[in-house]
Amino acid sequence: MRIAVVGASSFIARELRQRPEAANWRFIGHQEALSTDQWLRGTRTVLNCAFDDRLKERVYDAALDVDLHLAEKIQREPSIRYVMLSSRLAYGSAPDDGRLTEALACNPSLPYAKAKIITENKLAAMLGERLTVLRLSNVFGAEYVPGRKNFISIATRTLINDRRIVLDTNPFVERDFVPVTDVAQSIVRILAAPMSGTFNLGAGRGTAIGLIAVWLIKGFGQGDLVINNMRDHDPFWLDMSKAHRAFGIEAVPVRRIQAFCIDLGRSLSLSTKELLPCA
Repeated sequence: MRIAVVGASSFIARELRQRPEAANWRFIGHQEALSTDQWLRGTRTVLNCAFDDRLKERVYDAALDVDLHLAEKIQREPSIRYVMLSSRLAYGSAPDDGRLTEALACNPSLPYAKAKIITENKLAAMLGERLTVLRLSNVFGAEYVPGRKNFISIATRTLINDRRIVLDTNPFVERDFVPVTDVAQSIVRILAAPMSGTFNLGAGRGTAIGLIAVWLIKGFGQGDLVINNMRDHDPFWLDMSKAHRAFGIEAVPVRRIQAFCIDLGRSLSLSTKELLPCA
């Protein structure tokens, strides 16, 4: 019985392809997945990594909801389970201690977060016990995509282009940053024996954004850290207790986050040197 991953070119799907456990999985683009049912034959679990970016900026539109259209196909196939990638933004602002648990009421404010909650609810009504929802924290790695607006993408671009990282937040603010390698490893574990319900998937701890920046600069070998605002903005971390009980997933040690950041900075430096013209 096969695992199918929709959104073959996505950041997380590309990392999953590197895992030996995924050697026999099927990776398929979302347009092909939506246009035919043939790929569902022999499939036992579908993981969707595709998302229409237009839903990040506008009011929810079901016509753009890839998860919803895939679920409509799977609804007719009672032997297939579905795994949806959601976001910690679905919770809205974290409480004072920054801890986000699956038991919290969701109160999202951003269009992207609202879309995720709407989709979660629609899929739960359609698929019931066949649905697994994974609410991801700040997943990061080597994603040098122009226009990306998450912290790591902006930090790595400015480090390459300007030799500096600029923070508009107190550097001691802690957020849940999780390496994409750890997320891929956890997803492999989950897909081996999916369980119904909603589960947090992150590092299981907060890391100061200033440390993330310092570690990237250290790996890069040069650069400045500039702080232009000391506001305490958006501290959060995902409580991983439920995922640990269900799948045995452990919190990510700080030393691994540090090593991953340094390696990421080093890879940035090497790629920059490769682009330099010959003397």
